[in-house]
Amino acid sequence: MRRKILLGALALALPTGLLAMTESAAVAKASPNPVACDISATITLSVGLSPAGVLSAKGDSSITTVDVTFSNCSDAAGPTPGGTEDLSINTAASKPSAEAQAAGDSKHNYYLGDCGAFASANTTKGIGKSLKNLVLPIGGGELKGPKATEGTVGDDVGFNITGTVKGGTYPTAGKGASIGVGLLNDTNNGNLLTGCHSGTVTAIDVDSSQSSAVL
Repeated sequence: MRRKILLGALALALPTGLLAMTESAAVAKASPNPVACDISATITLSVGLSPAGVLSAKGDSSITTVDVTFSNCSDAAGPTPGGTEDLSINTAASKPSAEAQAAGDSKHNYYLGDCGAFASANTTKGIGKSLKNLVLPIGGGELKGPKATEGTVGDDVGFNITGTVKGGTYPTAGKGASIGVGLLNDTNNGNLLTGCHSGTVTAIDVDSSQSSAVL
């Protein structure tokens, strides 16, 4: 699973530190006065991830709760207040991954909590939907057209989100707002990235030293 994420990261790399995705200047236009923040978060899964997942039905979904804190924020004028945000990410039940089928799942059924499907479009699609029209605690603008992809965040594997902020203190043109969430290199996340064979994963650990946002 770690290899799957790293392969996707080859074309989706982020630099270390304060930011996230890069696109051509003609496409990605940031705010005239962008604000940069560090990110810390608590991520809790309503359905824990395991090799075989949980038998469900088409249309079912699990909920991932994310409590995000934006801190150490600054813009061109200097330090600016941070803020917190609570998110709920819905991930739809899916056909079993190859790993889940090897663990005994039927390819004709739908499952939640399939660890082998964690690094998939099903996950990134759920993240993008959950962030649509989010009112950001920094500047008060709304996040429009968010898109999440797998990639690298500093030295970590993780998820990159780009979007456009409308209104508020820090509006952007094009996909000028960027968020990078890195996964901490610890035992829990190592279990997640290698297929959850050491036990069910009920939470994901975020690397606050690498995760950041520019709005």
